[in-house]
Amino acid sequence: MDEHYNVVIIGGGIAGVTAAEAARNQSSEISICIVSQEAYLPYYRLRICEVIDNPSVKDSLLLHPEEWYQERNIQVFLDKSVLKIIPENNELTLSDNSRVSYDSLIVASGSISFVPPIQGIGRPGVHTLWTMADALEVEAILRDKKKVVVIGGGLLGLEAGYHFSRMGIATTIVEKMPRLLSNQLDEAGSEIFMRRVRSCGVNVITSGDIVSIKGADESDDSPVTSVLLADGSALEADLVLVSIGVRANSELARLAGISVEKRIKTDNHMRTSIPNIFSAGDVAEPKNFWFGLWSVSRAQGRVAGINAAGGDEVFEFSTPPYVLNTMDTKVAVLGEQGMLSEPQYELDVLMDTNSGNYRKLVYREGVFRGFILV
Repeated sequence: MDEHYNVVIIGGGIAGVTAAEAARNQSSEISICIVSQEAYLPYYRLRICEVIDNPSVKDSLLLHPEEWYQERNIQVFLDKSVLKIIPENNELTLSDNSRVSYDSLIVASGSISFVPPIQGIGRPGVHTLWTMADALEVEAILRDKKKVVVIGGGLLGLEAGYHFSRMGIATTIVEKMPRLLSNQLDEAGSEIFMRRVRSCGVNVITSGDIVSIKGADESDDSPVTSVLLADGSALEADLVLVSIGVRANSELARLAGISVEKRIKTDNHMRTSIPNIFSAGDVAEPKNFWFGLWSVSRAQGRVAGINAAGGDEVFEFSTPPYVLNTMDTKVAVLGEQGMLSEPQYELDVLMDTNSGNYRKLVYREGVFRGFILV
């Protein structure tokens, strides 16, 4: 390939696509390309679980059709990994050994699934779910499965469990924390939400510490048959989904000499420690601010794209709400949850266990400080 572009973007998630659009809006003259290691045009990752029980929706999940990129003269290279960033040459080396040079680079490489070092985690039948390819792989083998164990009760784990259960598959979610959504909900809200999950036919085990994943025999290539917990109990499973979180895909940046801690460090212009390299989305952390949320990635991508194309835009630091829509219910949380020593707070709580509704408004010194809605 060996081509030059004014703005090169690594990553085809919402941050990368928004950056490309913002760069184009900033300048109609510059050349722009996106390099994505996925084989599919950028899509709505938040809806990836829909592919599990209906693979025909795949095309409807695209952020934009192919024509959208063509009309904006944005080149998209799919199924190509970046092997190396060479800042001193303003150049990338790709997996096909071609090179792409740039004036400005945006690293929007997102996250990768975290797979813990559990004994037996490499067995056939153990999967992660983060990409379109992951979803299609699970869908292709799911029809003959009877029992699924989902490790992790976060957003994707819950949504995957919901889709498994809708297909008539006996589904158990194992959550290590004492309750579901413990970082977002108080005890009452979590209990209401737990009832909703179980009403959808999904079994939930909290405080679940997984010791190992067993197969029919002890060989590493023996397919999964059960999940062993620390209390000695075993959960039968012919498929295990690991969904306990993600890690920033930042190693490329680290090797290139860009300042990286847990994530790529940026200023409020989304500029990294190397002046013509920007970062946005899950992989970026401007001034110790990080929320792994769609809205934040989109906002950062816009700022990075404008500035990479010669603009001067600043990322606004504002805490977004946590919003979840699964298990036939919705959760929204923002601000303080009123879980410190109670005398500090005045609480307006409405709980209806029959309908599964929970509302908590939090005040401190007469000022509205936050809410929990289920």
